[in-house]
Amino acid sequence: MILQSKFIDREREMAFLEERYSSERAELVVIYGRRRIGKTYLLRHFLERHKGLYLVAEESRTILEDFSYRIAEYFGEPHIRESPFSNWSALFMYLAEKAENERTLVIIDEVQYAAKAYKEFLSVLQKVWDTHLRNTKIMLILCGSLLSFMEGILSYSSPIYGRRTGAWEMRPIPFRYMPDFHNMDPETCVMLYSVFGGIPQYWSDYDPEKDFWDNIRSLLLSKGSKYYDEPKYLLKQELREVSRYFSILRAISQGYNTFGKIADKSMIERTSLGKYLEILESMGYIVMETPLTGGKRGRYRIKDPLFAFWFRYVFPKREELEMGMDIVDEIREDFNSYVGRVFEEIATAFIRDLNMRRKLPERYEKIGRWWGKGEEIDIVGIGKNILICEVKWKEMGEREVMETVSRMKEKREKAGFSGEKIRYCIVAKRIRKREELRAKGLLLYDLDDITS
Repeated sequence: MILQSKFIDREREMAFLEERYSSERAELVVIYGRRRIGKTYLLRHFLERHKGLYLVAEESRTILEDFSYRIAEYFGEPHIRESPFSNWSALFMYLAEKAENERTLVIIDEVQYAAKAYKEFLSVLQKVWDTHLRNTKIMLILCGSLLSFMEGILSYSSPIYGRRTGAWEMRPIPFRYMPDFHNMDPETCVMLYSVFGGIPQYWSDYDPEKDFWDNIRSLLLSKGSKYYDEPKYLLKQELREVSRYFSILRAISQGYNTFGKIADKSMIERTSLGKYLEILESMGYIVMETPLTGGKRGRYRIKDPLFAFWFRYVFPKREELEMGMDIVDEIREDFNSYVGRVFEEIATAFIRDLNMRRKLPERYEKIGRWWGKGEEIDIVGIGKNILICEVKWKEMGEREVMETVSRMKEKREKAGFSGEKIRYCIVAKRIRKREELRAKGLLLYDLDDITS
């Protein structure tokens, strides 16, 4: 079965590109984001709307020659194939000539490979931009996946600093769009999101006609499968000293979530640890959280679901997987607990979205997790009044709902939250008699609300 990708949740990115295209002036745009996030898919959709030249750099020293052949083909000038451009200045000058009087769209994908193979690439682009390209109608898009390199392109030290006319970092797709991508029941969508997060390429490789665990086996839990070593591959693409980052991620996955505990478990000097944590956080793989009301040390967790799943289940079982053993039954025993933690993040995003769209009874200035005094509250909203919310990855009836509300009231007293009005909220997998319970003044949401 050939699975097709779907173009969802990229309206803002497309509108951004369309705005730049319609300006009719020279545009130098940078599009970047982690691998498999959908950058190329976005740009190909953009090319379907507007005729343009698409160039993709490979990891080789023949990029200039390869680009010459593609330019010769696109513009119908075989002499360029016979005598390829001898340097980047000649190539960019040729593009400037083509774009002198009409809008010319040029996309260079995986641009980091061109800049790494040819140290002069960016500085030559800067010079030709200043002298010629800026006075044309070119729209030049530089697209890349190595976040550290692409952020370097945007930095003050970059040769093209001050020349770019726009930049966009592509982010993972929120959970609420998953049912639009695959025609699956909401519960399976949560399970899939708990493994692969919001990365559209992973969604595309999932076959909804197969059982969930058969998919995970074939994509992730079998030696040689497509994503068997995905976290290791992603880290090696971006970082040096990969073993240190592995030690940190492994420590966090095992519950060592404060700075001191991570340092002790990973055996990395405290003077160096902050740098490694900062890099992992900037790449979106981990996040440091503090209680909503402050006053406590931060706790780290693995933010990326694939990394969280892989370090929790795959990495510790490498020997068994290398021998061809099936570890699905072992994962099943713990999986509900793991999914419950991811569901808390889905629920928090849902409540924040309701708050942003003013779909809650009142507006809250801050929304997040709270912990302290031996208690935790999954979601707290702070404004004129207080919102206290618990998240449950289970089906709940009236009795369980009311028992949960009673526990939230106890937590509220221990936390010292006060206000003219405290609102209590539950987000669950399923809530029976939801409308009847809502009539009692409770805010109740389940998967039907999240995915509607």
